Amino acid sequence: MDGSPINRRFILLTTSIAAFLSPFLSSAIAFAVPKIGESFRLSFYQGSVLPVIFLIPLASFMILFGRLSDDLGRVKIFSLGLLIFAVSALLAPAIHSYLYLVVMIFFAGLGAAVLSTNSTAIVSYVYASGGRGFALGINAMSVYLGLTLAPFLGGLLIEFNDWQSIFFFSGPLAICALLMSAASMRGIEIRGPPGRTNLRQASMFSLFIILLTTYAAFGDIFGYMRLIYLPLLSLFVLFLFLHYEIRSENPIIPASVFRRNRTFVASIATAFLNYVSTFSIVFVFSIYLQVILHVNPFVSGLIILPEPVLMVLLSPVAGKLADRMGSRLIASSGMVIIGASFLLLFLLVSVSRADIMILLGILGVGFGLFSAPNTNSVMGSVRREDSGIASGILGTMRFTGQMVSIVAATLILSLYMPRSLIIGMFSGSIVTITPLFYNSFISGFRVVMLISSLLAFIGAVSSTMKNIGR
Repeated sequence: MDGSPINRRFILLTTSIAAFLSPFLSSAIAFAVPKIGESFRLSFYQGSVLPVIFLIPLASFMILFGRLSDDLGRVKIFSLGLLIFAVSALLAPAIHSYLYLVVMIFFAGLGAAVLSTNSTAIVSYVYASGGRGFALGINAMSVYLGLTLAPFLGGLLIEFNDWQSIFFFSGPLAICALLMSAASMRGIEIRGPPGRTNLRQASMFSLFIILLTTYAAFGDIFGYMRLIYLPLLSLFVLFLFLHYEIRSENPIIPASVFRRNRTFVASIATAFLNYVSTFSIVFVFSIYLQVILHVNPFVSGLIILPEPVLMVLLSPVAGKLADRMGSRLIASSGMVIIGASFLLLFLLVSVSRADIMILLGILGVGFGLFSAPNTNSVMGSVRREDSGIASGILGTMRFTGQMVSIVAATLILSLYMPRSLIIGMFSGSIVTITPLFYNSFISGFRVVMLISSLLAFIGAVSSTMKNIGR
């Protein structure tokens, strides 16, 4: 492979565009729910389904695609992911059918799962000889840019060109990345030893995860007891998976990734805790600003902006520091800052706009310090031929953590407010509540802050359990 700086930077640009696509479209779909609901005349619960449909394949298939990428070639699978994403996004608005739209969003999420697995793995492989932390910081910065621009750019697209425009923006961008990958990665392939994929076990594991994530995503919408068969069935599938996996010569998750690898285990555990504690916060604060402080959506977006902006600015810096100093203390410091921010939000009796901007800015500093160094720890703790499966496991922890974060925040707030009202606010289909529920929301808000703080401090401890220098 051509290891020249120019070629490496071209590859980094290509994978960064891919890393941008998933968070942008995921967030933009959530913002588009009211417009889509009007267009299709959807019920409350039909609209609530749309944002989580995209996340289900992201949480469910990353390990499968990580293993396939290790065996069949990461560049080949990465290009396939761009193709799936682009075609699904462009076809999503083609037919005026709610069920058809749901299917296309699911396949777009499937393509995003391929991209999220391979963009990190390819960057880690290409920059293994030096500068990996900085390159992963740029990759993380692209993710945060997607999250940051979705409210503003997605809002503009939806306002002036209706909801279809978010798909017509994302699809061509994926095609551009596909063409760039054909040029930047031409003549190279990244893979491990052939013949290691066991499709039976890989399919079982994906089915196990998809049953659990479906239950987590839809349990609060349709009722956990009505869907209780899903986790029971997932346990049966897990039993079958373990039965075959233990006896297999080609396990889907190699024991070498975990065995005597404290850095890998601690890093993925910390990543899970990080996303559980932080992912729902933007939604919670958006509701707090608009409902309690009566701030319009545009100004609310500006107030929340310091968090993702500081993430974007600090991720490459933190990655570069990780290259020089190791990732362990930098990532742990980031989690401490995150925990302290949430604790202050819990302790404040009332929270003003200025308080929110300052504390979310501090939270953004913590997140910016954590993400790239922790990813660097994960990717640097495994063999190069296992980088795909390592990236898949990390991605599964990340997106499962995101889903758990939303579900947990919804459950906590529903202890203080009607469940249908909370689901509507998180899905974007309800943006106002009556003054009757103000104090109830604030009580639930403070509990969410406290639990997020505790999880972040636990993550700070688990991050220090890595091997020294990692």
